Amino acid sequence: MNPRYPRTRYWSHSPTVGSGDLVHADPERFVGQPVVATEKLDGGNTLLHRGKVYARSVYSPSEGKWMAMVKKHHAWKVREPDVYLYGEDIYGVHSIEYDPVGEGETFYAFALRDGEGAFASFGDLEAYAASKNIPVVPVLYHGRFASIGEIRAFMETAHREPSALGGAREGIVLRLARGFPASEFASNVCKSVREGHVQSEEHWTRDWRPCRIAAPRS
Repeated sequence: MNPRYPRTRYWSHSPTVGSGDLVHADPERFVGQPVVATEKLDGGNTLLHRGKVYARSVYSPSEGKWMAMVKKHHAWKVREPDVYLYGEDIYGVHSIEYDPVGEGETFYAFALRDGEGAFASFGDLEAYAASKNIPVVPVLYHGRFASIGEIRAFMETAHREPSALGGAREGIVLRLARGFPASEFASNVCKSVREGHVQSEEHWTRDWRPCRIAAPRS
């Protein structure tokens, strides 16, 4: 399988849509069945597999200094050959700076795949992450929406709220709660991104700086 995380299509009423990106064609897909809405954090899409960390290249482990915390605290926990754990790493600040976090709280898992490429249910992701003591992205909603209007109202409210980590909220990811094959990813996942969010392709790693790390609890 190709371990690269697929491109996520935009919710049809997302305040911002990236240049050249696709909009989800069937929002009714998320009506009437169990879904999960999570916060879209502003960080680096990161893969943990066989004890190593991968970022832009899923075929060569990352050596970036901005991966220091996830390597130290979590990568070594994910050693199974048939487990691929994806998450957002906020140690290197992108365009949003969150409140101080602990060293072990710079990586937040958002997807789990098996050796065949299938995506696990969100419940299975949470269970796996809990068994490894790995944080999961903040959950904003878990349930069923009765209509498109209800989803739009939820999204609009969620965009007005601050991030669960403090600071601005980049966006929301909506997915079916159940597991599904990779071939259904484009249909079963979408995102909504805040108005005016930076879409620049400028390589932030040139002048990167670490996020604020909270003092250890006594």
